[in-house]
Amino acid sequence: MENRPKIAVVLLNYNNEEDLFISVKQINKQKKINITTIIVDNASSQKTVKNIKEWTKKNIPSAISSSKNKLFEDISKDKIDKSSLETFIIYNDKNQGYSAGNNIGIKLADYLNADAVLIANPDMRFENENYIEELSKTIFSNKRYFIASSKIIGLDGKDQSPLREASFYEELTWPRHLFPRIFKIIPFILPYKKNQIITVPKIMGCCLLLKMNFLREINYFDENTFLYSEEPILSAQVKQKDGQIVFNPQIEAIHAHDRSQKGNSSKRMLQFIKSRKYYLHVYSDYNKFQLTMLNFSYLILSLMHRIKLFLGK
Repeated sequence: MENRPKIAVVLLNYNNEEDLFISVKQINKQKKINITTIIVDNASSQKTVKNIKEWTKKNIPSAISSSKNKLFEDISKDKIDKSSLETFIIYNDKNQGYSAGNNIGIKLADYLNADAVLIANPDMRFENENYIEELSKTIFSNKRYFIASSKIIGLDGKDQSPLREASFYEELTWPRHLFPRIFKIIPFILPYKKNQIITVPKIMGCCLLLKMNFLREINYFDENTFLYSEEPILSAQVKQKDGQIVFNPQIEAIHAHDRSQKGNSSKRMLQFIKSRKYYLHVYSDYNKFQLTMLNFSYLILSLMHRIKLFLGK
């Protein structure tokens, strides 16, 4: 029998059980691969938790359910079968953000001896039943490939990956984006040839496959951000470890994300600024003068959004 890598799929859920159920069903149909599905509910509402428990009982009765604390107690006492390919559902009692939530699943995957972890949002759609197998072949085709991603298409039919990082000038002069008809804005989505596997500077965080040995080396995801800037942080960490991010456009997944349900845009922007500034100060190679300029620029942007919040806009 062919020696297939063990892949753990980590789905971090927060009050989005409708998408989660669709995604889990499609993951369970994946072929030619050893998969463990790990669902981490990141302190959703009581209604969502109840719905997940009822759906699981009906659709995946063999699933192993646990609280976060019980999970790590069982891991510390070596009580979980390391060869398990079951579905795990972990209930977190506190939402500490994207990275901390995913790390719960990643640490379980590491304990289970997974070779790689697919981090996916619940609103991802995997209509190709060989998606994970093909993506795993891509990442294990080269020892320097630490992260792999596929073509990601939004509900609008547009590409969401691969990405480039903003230049210092672009980031400093963010007001240009308020006047796109006057200033030429270069897209952050990179062009690619549909049949050519390439290495890229950055990819979308909604769906990416990471080698476990790389995750171990960086001590899993950096939990100093609650949300946003995970992609540039991972890109910087890959570069620090002399690795590469590989993009395979021959495989496709759909990001069924509804932007209308994202909540207040100013609150999101303030969270983004906080995370972005952390990335800039810890991971970027900008000098002190550049960082000071960017701090000032983001201070102005932050004040604008705080005023919008105060005025109720």
